[in-house]
Amino acid sequence: MASSRGSRNGYYFFTLEKLPELKQQGLAVTNVANAIPYCSDAWALLNEEQKKKYAEMARRWKATNISKAFKYTEIFCLFVLNINHIIKSIGNLVQIIFIVVLETSFYFLNIFSHGVLPPHCNQRFLPCEIGCIKYSLKDGIIAEFHHFINPGEVPRGFRFHCQTAGDATHKIPITGFDTATASYSVVLHDLYEFIKPQRGNWPSVYCKSDDHFRVNWCLKYMAKETVNHLKLLNVEDLVVELYYKKLQKEPSKTWVCNTLDASMWDYSGNTRCEWHEKNDIVFCALATCKKIAYCISNSLANMYEIHLTASHLPLTEKNCKSTTNPKMIVLDAGRFQVRSIADLFNWGGVETMLYRKVTKLFLKIWNSSILSQKYNFTRLYVTLD
Repeated sequence: MASSRGSRNGYYFFTLEKLPELKQQGLAVTNVANAIPYCSDAWALLNEEQKKKYAEMARRWKATNISKAFKYTEIFCLFVLNINHIIKSIGNLVQIIFIVVLETSFYFLNIFSHGVLPPHCNQRFLPCEIGCIKYSLKDGIIAEFHHFINPGEVPRGFRFHCQTAGDATHKIPITGFDTATASYSVVLHDLYEFIKPQRGNWPSVYCKSDDHFRVNWCLKYMAKETVNHLKLLNVEDLVVELYYKKLQKEPSKTWVCNTLDASMWDYSGNTRCEWHEKNDIVFCALATCKKIAYCISNSLANMYEIHLTASHLPLTEKNCKSTTNPKMIVLDAGRFQVRSIADLFNWGGVETMLYRKVTKLFLKIWNSSILSQKYNFTRLYVTLD
């Protein structure tokens, strides 16, 4: 007569109805299970017509709960069916990210000076050579820019200091150097023509962290009569970002710096400018930019499955297999951290148009899914200007 576990029959609902009456009689009943022994006699006195009332209550309860069970089962089945669709969509988004990473162009810049003047001098550097390249992982070195700069008047008392510093590195003469005919304004104008803004935004320009102060100072000094449009970033941070986008882990900064300081391409053909190549001088502003591209191509080729060409590495080295194994990269455990997926779309902290487009695509996929439509789940909205 009593209802079995998980089921409710007519006797259950009869006992439920009697529960308040039993409590008024002073019986210690707190639920149907406690009240069942006290209701058996009263239940036996009911005729079949009276019992039908409680049987109908049990039937309606079972019908309602079976419907709910089927509904939840259907939701679960639909969820399982949508998992493959969601996984495939996410996989497509990741593939889009990698394609954009491969096709994104970066600019590597360096500016040489006739030595370093003391801090008490208003002019810390005398720019004498500038080199810049446009590079992508997919195409390698796309274009290059190079100028010898007319340093102008050397601060009094520092001519010997500047010439000695130059002789120890790039060996560019301070005076009597006919090739250095470009003034600051001409160099900056030509550089801006080379690094053109994209949709009104100037692309980020990278240099080594050791050169950052000098290059940034020279850019501002040459633009003192105009405007400096370029944002200079450290190329080491770019390499870290490229590794993170593929491995979701950051390499050691020490390893990155050592990789970028490789000297194996110092004397490779088509690396230095014509003057430095002719005079067999290693220190060349253009060569430093190209060697950054070589190092990145060489270390990321296997990871990004890049087909190396003469634009990625010098002809004599392009057929050599990369010595960098992505599984053997020294990772900096102290730098591991959970990042948002938005970081995959950012370069130097600047949100790209890709992030906006892919976010809209993801929201469109979710809002049009079976689960969102059939069971009126909360739809996702976002305003992306």
